[in-house]
Parts: sequence; C-alpha cells; structure tokens
Amino acid sequence: MTLPTDAWGLPLTTSEEAAEAYRQGVDRMLSYRLGVDEALGRAIELDPNFALAHSQLGLFHLFRGNGKLAAELANKAHELAEKASPREQRHAAILGAAARGKASEAPALIDAHLNDTPRDAPIVLQWLGGNFYGGGVEKRERMLEQFDRLAPAFGEDWWFLSWHAFANHEMDQLERARQLVQRSLDLRRQNGQAAHAMSHVFFEEHDIDGGAGFLGEWLTEFPERAGFYRHLTWHQALFLLANGKRSEALALHDDTIRPGADEHGDALGAVADGASLLWRCRLHDTVAGQRADDHGWRAIAEVADQAFPKAGTAWVDVHRAMALAALGDEVGLGALIDGLREAAERGHPTAGSVVAPVVEALSAFGQGDYEAAADGLSDVRELLVTLGGSNAQRDVFEETLVEANLRSGRSEAALELLRERLDRGATARDLFRWGRALTARDEMDEAKLAIREAAERWAGADTDAPELRALHEAAA
Repeated sequence: MTLPTDAWGLPLTTSEEAAEAYRQGVDRMLSYRLGVDEALGRAIELDPNFALAHSQLGLFHLFRGNGKLAAELANKAHELAEKASPREQRHAAILGAAARGKASEAPALIDAHLNDTPRDAPIVLQWLGGNFYGGGVEKRERMLEQFDRLAPAFGEDWWFLSWHAFANHEMDQLERARQLVQRSLDLRRQNGQAAHAMSHVFFEEHDIDGGAGFLGEWLTEFPERAGFYRHLTWHQALFLLANGKRSEALALHDDTIRPGADEHGDALGAVADGASLLWRCRLHDTVAGQRADDHGWRAIAEVADQAFPKAGTAWVDVHRAMALAALGDEVGLGALIDGLREAAERGHPTAGSVVAPVVEALSAFGQGDYEAAADGLSDVRELLVTLGGSNAQRDVFEETLVEANLRSGRSEAALELLRERLDRGATARDLFRWGRALTARDEMDEAKLAIREAAERWAGADTDAPELRALHEAAA
C-alpha cells in the first residue's frame, strides 16, 4: 500500500482524503492565510488517528496564545505517533516540545531530523522560530548558513525561497534577497511571507516610497485579513512614519495593529507590533517636549499579562516594558524585573544579562532619566540581537539609544551612532537628529544643512505633528 504524501513528498500515515486536508492546512499556515484550523480540523475528522494533523493544529493554537489546547493536541499527537513512521514520530515530538513543556529538547531533535529529512518544511519553520526568538549573537549568520545548506533540497519552492530571501536580507545581502523573494512572488503572489521579506528589503535599502507602494498594493490585493495581515500593516506603518505621516500610521494602528483590532492575530504580535509602533511615535513626539498619546498602552500590557503571565519570553518582555514605561507603571516594571531575575536564577540564558538591562533602560527613558537609559542600552547594544526579532524590529532600541544620547547631552555618542545609521542609508529622521546633535556642538552651518535636507525629504509629512513643528523651528 502506497501512503499519501505531504507537499514535499514525505509519506503520511493516514488516508488520501485526510492528507489533502492536512496539505491545505499546512499550505495556509505557511502562506499566512485564514482557514488553517478548519482544514486541520477536517483532517482530524476524516482520520482521528492522524498524528501530524494533531501536531500542526497544536502549533497553530500555541501561536494563537491558547497554550492549554496546544498542550492537549501535542500530547494526543505524541500518543498517536507511536503507530506512525519514525519520521512522523520525530516530527510530532519536535512540534509538540514547547506545548508539552519540553522545549529544551527541540534543538537537538531538529538538527538530527533535518540532517535525515531536510525537506520537512514545518520542522524548518520550527527551527527558524527557535533561532529567530533566541539563537545567540550569531543567529543571523546561522540562519543564512542553514538556508543555504537546505536550498538544494527545496529547489524552486515558493515558501522556502521567501525565507531564504529573509535570511539574506538580515545579513545585508540585499540584491540576492530581492532575487529570491521576487522568484517566490512569481511562483505564489498570495504569499504573506514573500510580501514580508520584500518589505524588509525595501526597509533595509531605505527605499521608503518603494516599500510603501509595494506593500500598499499587495495588502489591497490580499483577500484575507489573516494573522500576518497585522504585522504587514505594521511594516506599512513604519514606512508612513519614515515619511512623517504619523496620523496615517496611527490610523493603521487603530484599525489593524492594536490588540483586539485583528481577531486572527497572535498574542506575541499584538504586544510587539503595537508597542514598538507607539514607542516610535513617543520618541518622535517627545522631541517637541510633549507627552505621547497613551491610547493603546494599557491594552498591550493586559495582553502581555494574559498570554505571557510569567517573565522569560524575551521579545514579549521588552515590549511589555515599553507599555509599562509609557504608562508610568513603576509597580508593573518592578514586578517584571523581579520576574526576570527569577527566570535568570532558573537558568534563562538572557533574562538577567540582556532583557533586564533593556527593561531598566526603557523604564529610565520613560521617567526622563536619559543618562541611565543611554548607559543601559549602550552596555548591551551588541547583545540586542539575542532578544529576537529582525533587524527592522530591533531598530527601535537603537533609535531609543540615539534619542537618549541626544536628550542627555551626549552629542558625540549620538553622532557616532548616527554616522553608522547614515552610512547604511539616510532617512529624514536621522538627518534631523544629526542636525540636532551638531546644533548641540554649535556647528550651526552643517546643522542647518542637515535639517534643511530633512525638511525637503519630509515635504509631504504631517505639518501638525510635534516632530515636524520641532523641525521647522530648528530650520528657521
């Protein structure tokens, strides 16, 4: 008897009908479309003993923040896999490791599995998630090495190409990244990860208009507000902010990004995307000495507490800290730092050495102690990559460091950071900051040139935004 296979030709211990539903569910998950749970649920209805359908559905619910259901499905998959193939047993064990409280076992299992079965895409995605939200300071290099190694096995696979592109742009291989992601889009236009990778390429190239145009068109064509729709909208909001269009960016926040606006979004994205967007607005607003609008902050803190009640998920904790700092919630910040110290005592690799210092620096920034904020972020700057996220997502911490240096009178430190940023590509905001730093050094001729160039780049920006008012005052 010939077994049915998944989309990559790997045998599945189930019926052809259940396998087809499973293939649909996995395809929808990898392309960030709706209907993942419906398709996988249908696979389980057709074959209640289908281990991998239980595994994949458990992973889906884990991403959605439903840990209890995820654990139940993972345990069931583990039980059912005993009657499946060794490959499926390993697959179920890996996907269920986090939900079953055995996440520490996953890395070794994944390495052995991919050496033996490199075309198991859901396991590649699981490896990527573990590397992306942890992985140490060399994680970007390791990500590119892994995708380069796996590339011959996948060939012209739309999903793999999109992530191979992502690995390239995170290592500044932008031309190669663009080639890969364009091929992915050619093969599958309705492909959320390819749109995501292309957005990053535009961001890294500092082609703000090109990125906003591409993503605006793609989002209009995208027929579903699936879970990744929020994160892609966040990218569009970053392009708008870079062009000085704060009001439009905040409109996207209210419509799609804020917690509760997108019913299909995941809890981690609700915290990270919402907090980082509002924190950027706060950085820009306070240039003019005005307090940022607090709308949305409390909801972010509440989602973080509900979905991640214990400190130790680094990417959540640093964004939770932004919300608490913006709210002036010193009690909440103190509890978070205590939780991080406890996590460090339990063996968490970065809770005490990286996450806690970042939380303390954000707290200091929120209280207006910019020297402490600058000191704290400077001390861990080279370790920020261990928090997780992409280059574009972590940029908010570097922006905060630049602002902390400017506001604490450390103009030379600010200029050193800004030289690096401007070498990567000039933006209006960094030109304005460059002008502010030069003004503090009384180098007025060069300062005026930088500020005027920033004003020209922001010709279509919101004229009533606090940052724009400060720019025009400086240019006068």
